[in-house]
Amino acid sequence: MVLLALQAAPLSPDAFPVVNTPILEYVQVFVVLGGVLAFAYLILKFALPRFFGLRTNANGPIQTVARYPLEPRKTLYLVKTGAQVFLIGTSEGKMECLTEIAAENAMEILASVHRKEIGRRDFRQVLHWVHKAGKADC
Repeated sequence: MVLLALQAAPLSPDAFPVVNTPILEYVQVFVVLGGVLAFAYLILKFALPRFFGLRTNANGPIQTVARYPLEPRKTLYLVKTGAQVFLIGTSEGKMECLTEIAAENAMEILASVHRKEIGRRDFRQVLHWVHKAGKADC
């Protein structure tokens, strides 16, 4: 019965009051801004690297061990291929293999890079550490 009454009575645009307060408008702006930022993050994080081929396979035969920028368009790279490590210099128009790193030095460099990676903490680990430290004080 109620459904018949609802179907029979056409709804006019004035049937629902419109609430436009400045606070609601600010909330709408922030929600839209958050959506735009999330969309931009997803595009920059996933679509552009895939489109331009910037993704590297860390498990492949060639790995970039370290990168050191010298000037805006000049960079030094330590590149590992198999058991060998090379120092490569790049500039705007060219790339040169500067030297091959000796095996004993390469092992030391790779070990130090591995120690740095283990020593890094992500934001969640830092928060967990701060949370535990805060509970110990209380």
